[in-house]
Amino acid sequence: MDWYWVSSIDSDAGKKFSCLVRNIYGQVFGYVLLQVIVLEKRRLGRTDLKVSVIGFGGGPLSYPTVDEAKRLVRYAFDRGVNYFETSRVYGDSEEKIGMALEDVRDDCILATKVRHRSKEMAARANLKQSFRNLRTDRIDLVQIHSVNDLKTLETVMGKNGALSALKEAQSKGKVDHIGITGHMPYVLSRAIETGEFDTVFVPLNLIEREAEEELIPLAKELDVAVIVMKVYGSREFYWVQRDSRAENRAIQFPPKDFEQIFGRSGLERAQKSLRYVLAQDISTIATGFSHISEVEAAVKVAEEFKGLTEKEKRDYRFGQMPPEPFCRDCGLCLPCPDDINIPAVLRFDRYSTYYGLEDWSRRFYEKLTTKVNSCSECGECDAKCPYSLPAMKMLAEADKRLLSR
Repeated sequence: MDWYWVSSIDSDAGKKFSCLVRNIYGQVFGYVLLQVIVLEKRRLGRTDLKVSVIGFGGGPLSYPTVDEAKRLVRYAFDRGVNYFETSRVYGDSEEKIGMALEDVRDDCILATKVRHRSKEMAARANLKQSFRNLRTDRIDLVQIHSVNDLKTLETVMGKNGALSALKEAQSKGKVDHIGITGHMPYVLSRAIETGEFDTVFVPLNLIEREAEEELIPLAKELDVAVIVMKVYGSREFYWVQRDSRAENRAIQFPPKDFEQIFGRSGLERAQKSLRYVLAQDISTIATGFSHISEVEAAVKVAEEFKGLTEKEKRDYRFGQMPPEPFCRDCGLCLPCPDDINIPAVLRFDRYSTYYGLEDWSRRFYEKLTTKVNSCSECGECDAKCPYSLPAMKMLAEADKRLLSR
């Protein structure tokens, strides 16, 4: 809690502090004593920028109307959110954020992404439009979008790759910092080892913890900021991600399967999911919002966060990884000559055995078009695995467990 003396005639006091006024304790000599709760800011790695621990993810912003989106973005800003994440692949998200924040541009940290892999396309088809959409001549952070394998990493970092376009824009003062995003912590670890990236954007949540093992400690060592996506759930989950936040929204949720981990009500899910990630060594959580109540729920959790309780640490198995051997989901074993989705099979098995999601895992394994019984035991997956896992043996054991009743 912080205390401020504010002039009683200053009607914009709350906005000036970008925080929620909780109590008015009295008026003394024409001043009002306000007790306010300020949304925590953390250092964005070696950029030295200070970002709100709750960031605004622009993914769902293509759905609301322009006026609705502007109100939503400004509400988040007025509640203390200063990090706004978007991309041209998110429909008109960039345009809406640009319109909403144009008059407070210098008080915000704008982050967007380039999806093209070549230097020319990254510059002409991405950056040029992003400057126009965001209504600015300078972007704080531009990230290379969705780099999920080593070949793509090599391409974007090559002489004619997207990284060259970003570095050129940086040299001209148009881009302040460069980052990378993806879903594979192993690939992202190799990326930040190069020293070319100031930030890394990666999934992290109660059941998708691979980033905790190598990527987050490595990022800390290199002073690279970790920005978190998918805080409310894995990419396999078939509920709409934004529906797991607000207390008063209709939520489609698999009965019983995930309640034991994520909670039942929207607010409980926000509390569990956000508190788990806020306890990690990360800079900000860029979560998508589509309604003011979602912003309010997330900010409220962050404002009240003072660390995990001992009970939460036990319940979440905080700091623990599944027992060895377990698949890190790096995808380097693919493609499989027998067309088996090896990471998916081992992921379903991990969800079943370690997180207790047995029924859900079995249902989704049964939906795979190619199962483990198609394995010819060629051994390629064992040879490719950077963690030296006995992949063939693990697949066979997973198949037995996932098909058992």
